[in-house]
Amino acid sequence: MPDAAPAVWEPLSEDVRRTLEILLDGDGETGEYPVYRSQIPYAVMKAGCTCGCPSQYLRVEPGAAAAARAEPGASPIVASRGVLSPDGEYVGEAMLFADEGRIVSLEVCHWEDLGPLPPPLWQRLGPA
Repeated sequence: MPDAAPAVWEPLSEDVRRTLEILLDGDGETGEYPVYRSQIPYAVMKAGCTCGCPSQYLRVEPGAAAAARAEPGASPIVASRGVLSPDGEYVGEAMLFADEGRIVSLEVCHWEDLGPLPPPLWQRLGPA
C-alpha cells in the first residue's frame, strides 16, 4: 500500500484566520498579542491531527514578520479560549502555541470523544 502524500503548507483558511484573530484580541498578559497578530497574514498551515479536529500546524518564515519577545521559561501557550458545543456547553479548549516568538500551532482538544467538531471553530470560542 503506498504511503499517503505528505501534508502541504497552504494559506490559512478563513476559519483558522478568524480563530487566531479572536484568540489574539487585545494586548494579552505580556502585551505581545499585537506582535503575534501581525504574523497572521504571513502564516501558512497544514493539518496538525488526523482525528478530524481543527488543530493545525502553523509556520511564519523568519524575517516575514516581527517575532514576539520570548521570555526564557515562558509557557509556549500564548493564548487560549474555551470551545463551546452548539448548545453553549464547555467541551474543550483552543490553544495557540508559539516558539521563539512565532506562532507554530493551533491545538484544539475536547474532553470527551466528540468526534470532529462541526466548523467553524471561531464561532465556538467562549469569552476571554
